[in-house]
Amino acid sequence: MPDFTMKAVAPTKADEALRDDIMALVKRHLTPDTGERVLAITSQVVGQALALQDQRTMTKDRALQLIMANIETGNAGVIESLHHTKGNA
Repeated sequence: MPDFTMKAVAPTKADEALRDDIMALVKRHLTPDTGERVLAITSQVVGQALALQDQRTMTKDRALQLIMANIETGNAGVIESLHHTKGNA
């Protein structure tokens, strides 16, 4: 049986552009709101993207593994960038 362990995706330049566009929208529309609201709305977007997956090949467990691995990668990227800031980040 094939190994379906999900790992973080190494983004291509196009992926980075998509991620940057999404983050710009988040900053533009949700910055005045609480952190919880940002998480809620972006989670809804993830849920919508999940609903569009081919359920014959993307099981709930596989999807959650993929999502968790990439959440951890996103967290690590922000934490790393904060190590390089001066003053208050």
